[in-house]
Amino acid sequence: MVIIRHVSCLRSYVEHGKLSGKDNLIAIPLLKERVAPRCTFAESILVASLKYGRVTVQDNVPFEGNTSIDLVRTLNEQGIRTLICGGISESAREALVSSNVAIIENVTGTAEEILEALKFGKVKSGFGFNAIEDSVVDASSANDTPSGNGLEAQKRELSEEIDCLNCVDRKCLRGENCVGELASNLTKTSNEVQEMLESAMDVAFEEERKLCRMAELVYYCLGMKYERIGVAFCIELLHPSTILVGVLRRFFKVFPVCCKIGGVEIEDDNSKNLHGYTVKPTCHIACNPIMQAEMLNRFETDINIIVGLCVGADSIFTSASNAPVTTIFVKDKSLANNPIGAVYSDYYLNEI
Repeated sequence: MVIIRHVSCLRSYVEHGKLSGKDNLIAIPLLKERVAPRCTFAESILVASLKYGRVTVQDNVPFEGNTSIDLVRTLNEQGIRTLICGGISESAREALVSSNVAIIENVTGTAEEILEALKFGKVKSGFGFNAIEDSVVDASSANDTPSGNGLEAQKRELSEEIDCLNCVDRKCLRGENCVGELASNLTKTSNEVQEMLESAMDVAFEEERKLCRMAELVYYCLGMKYERIGVAFCIELLHPSTILVGVLRRFFKVFPVCCKIGGVEIEDDNSKNLHGYTVKPTCHIACNPIMQAEMLNRFETDINIIVGLCVGADSIFTSASNAPVTTIFVKDKSLANNPIGAVYSDYYLNEI
């Protein structure tokens, strides 16, 4: 019988691979918005995941049928390894045990209450009735960070399963670390990176006035005590690049480098004869973001600023740059260099 009554049991279950981090999906049979009094008589099954102390709703699956066979089939289809339920019959319990599903029974409350309690490790058999004092699901148990291959596995799982847009608890907005102790292993920073973060926060938390992005850039570079600034610009944004460089040169030594520098000639050999005259092939210069980065590397810039580089070219430039890179202006040929406008336009969204 797999009825979890204490966190140590849950940890043991995880360690033996029966409730792996990746498969740790939790099912809660619901009758309207509350836990169904009888797990096989439910309208739907709420599927959530508990990982690294965070609870994320995955789906709300309609439940068809009212037998233990129907319940087991539904849980197996969803990959469920833990069931939080109200009352449960002996036949349903045996069927779930044989399918390696852990059971937390005699739970009452709304779905919202259960999810909130899961975040703080307070769900246990008898939850809502105050019957048992022992905690069952301890969110901190998911924060234990093993070394070696175990830590690498957790890193992979974290990167695969985190979906901040569908986050339910929003711990970050409460000032809490959403991945617990694991963050200390994933986000160890050098002194240089820490200084960059602190300077960025100083600018972001400016209270006296709202700064435009160009002002933020200047304040940030001054805070970092940068002296040599690189500007990797697209020729199509020549005019705004000229203005930007003029502003930056009030404070720093600036090195503007065009996207065409060192570019290879591309000829359009479709020459035409127009009224007896042969029109020479059109010649284009390909963009060369690698050369842009190489030139700024030679200038030993402290930071490089992207102005309007094409999607893809900006990635190449960033990967080849020795100095940190930030983007100040982006290019959008359709939306007057305001790409976020597409997000608010049904026309553009439907055209994609």
